[in-house]
Amino acid sequence: MTRTSYVPIAVASVALAAALAAWGTFGEAEDRWGSYLAVLAIIAIGALVVFAGIVPRVEHAGPVGVVFSAAAVLSIAVFWSGLPIVLAAGGAVLGWVARVSVLGRIAIALSALAVVADVVVYVMDMA
Repeated sequence: MTRTSYVPIAVASVALAAALAAWGTFGEAEDRWGSYLAVLAIIAIGALVVFAGIVPRVEHAGPVGVVFSAAAVLSIAVFWSGLPIVLAAGGAVLGWVARVSVLGRIAIALSALAVVADVVVYVMDMA
């Protein structure tokens, strides 16, 4: 996999995570810039680890994609961190690389589940 093939997905995942974090942070009409900047730092570090550190070096995309996707689902417990979206994107990228295998398809499905569940949790939290 070339770097240019997953960079747009990495950027989109960071943008979506940052947008959801902004909604969650400022949706209550309070000035919480410190909290938002801390979450942006978590998102940035997570994205760097996933997309600059691990994804380019993975040799077995299917199993690692499942691990990322499962971690995304589990990290919904800390949805405010922005990590579910970033981990799901990493899992989806690796799942797509291994899409001919069962593990690749499982990674893609878990990633989709994590993104939908994360958005649902944000909506429920803001209601």
